[in-house]
Amino acid sequence: MQAILTSPDLVAEANHRVANSLTVLSGLVRMQARHVGRAAQSYSSAEVRMMFDGFAARISTIGQLHRMLAHVPPDGTVDFSRHLRDLSGVLVAAFSTDQQQIDVRHHSAACHVLARNVQPLTLIVCEIVTNAIKYAHPSGVPLRIDIRCEDVGNGDLMVAVGDDGVGLPEGFDTEKGGGIGFQIIRAMTVEMGARLTISSSGLGTTFRLTIPQALVANAQTA
Repeated sequence: MQAILTSPDLVAEANHRVANSLTVLSGLVRMQARHVGRAAQSYSSAEVRMMFDGFAARISTIGQLHRMLAHVPPDGTVDFSRHLRDLSGVLVAAFSTDQQQIDVRHHSAACHVLARNVQPLTLIVCEIVTNAIKYAHPSGVPLRIDIRCEDVGNGDLMVAVGDDGVGLPEGFDTEKGGGIGFQIIRAMTVEMGARLTISSSGLGTTFRLTIPQALVANAQTA
């Protein structure tokens, strides 16, 4: 039987969620600071601006997440495909400029996830999209990003984010390589018990995140 939360319970749960998100956000900032501290080279003004844009995007993402979760009980479910549309809108607003046009296309059907798993999924997608915006087209030509969320037939869900950029550098190690964004993606994937595969060529890069049935089964039957 589903528990009924009173107003004080809901306020306490909301405060708990916000506190957890701020702790995660603080950890991400510290990771970035350590990464910068270990860098051998100095950063250009454009790189510093992009770094701060990344911070702003993560903060906006957390804000959008909590606006959505404010209407969902802690043991409820979230239409993640709809959330992905809102999230991509936040990120495009944060990064799109006259010099970098971004076209995000969604191909998702109904895709429900337990509310307690939405935060790590949101942060993973935020980092994938942010990386695409930063690096997919170094020349600044218009960028297309395709986002998909679907049941893969065995109760698992797959979230795929692909771009039409230049691809990862030759010899890039998807298990260990990359900067802070890749570190966050891999750490969050392991934390939530999902599986990540990355494919890349000169025609673009696609991240596929498989979410086990155990994290979504209740949502699919709700």
